[in-house]
Amino acid sequence: GVRAYHNATDGLDRRGDSYRLGLQYDLGDHAQTYFTYSRGYKGPAYNVYFNMRSLNATTPLDEVPLSPETSNSYEVGLKGSTADRALSYSLAAFTTNFDGYQASFNDVVAGAQVSRLINAGSVRSRGAEADVTLRPTKGLTLDISAAYTDATVRNFLCPPGAPTSCNIDGQPLPYAPKIKLYENAAYRFALSDTLALELQSDVTFSSKVQYALAQTPSTVQPAYAIWNASVALLSDQSGWQLRAYVKNLTNTSYSSFLTAGTFAGTVRFVPRDDQRYAGLLLRKDF
Repeated sequence: GVRAYHNATDGLDRRGDSYRLGLQYDLGDHAQTYFTYSRGYKGPAYNVYFNMRSLNATTPLDEVPLSPETSNSYEVGLKGSTADRALSYSLAAFTTNFDGYQASFNDVVAGAQVSRLINAGSVRSRGAEADVTLRPTKGLTLDISAAYTDATVRNFLCPPGAPTSCNIDGQPLPYAPKIKLYENAAYRFALSDTLALELQSDVTFSSKVQYALAQTPSTVQPAYAIWNASVALLSDQSGWQLRAYVKNLTNTSYSSFLTAGTFAGTVRFVPRDDQRYAGLLLRKDF
């Protein structure tokens, strides 16, 4: 049941600054390199979930505001294309360090599991991204994207009253798969002066991802790939298209989110394309 009413009064006033600095250098008419530095600030907060409480009769818990979260981010990259636009690309490498990281963490209140906002300590996210578009022949477009992210907890601060086993130093951050890949291929050719046919296919891949900061084994989504395809009849002059599509051709089941149940088990959020489905899309642009 719901515990007795808990009364708490307090207040705070805090100021923080966020800013971004950048440098760009043109390597020619079709390429440029850049460097950016960003400073982020997220203000203090109170943990106002449904059932605020003190740790005990003499020790406050949720009445104590969370400290601000700050971040320092660095990114370097290269963007460009060939003169005929047959190839365009974007490459980037980044690193971001967070201090006072604010995150939800599972806790037990009166035998029920709840989510509490805490200052989790310091975390780091670093990696590289690449986006490439190829147009090798008339009507054919290939888009390829790849991202590698190493997002980990550097120094975790266990909340008051938590067991020492809550230490998750070196573990991955939630919602941060190490590898994400995307490929899209589209080929369009004319059927007449006013009509064209387009064949399209795309594949999305994600390596395994942990959805819980507490690193519970039941909240890990294994690696998966989703394959979609479509065929469309288009009229660029009239601005309409009729597209037949199939989502998740291989009928691959996956979860968009996993979380521990209130009393037991795991709650699974099911995305629309968890199972294969097909449809027709009629679109008119005005």
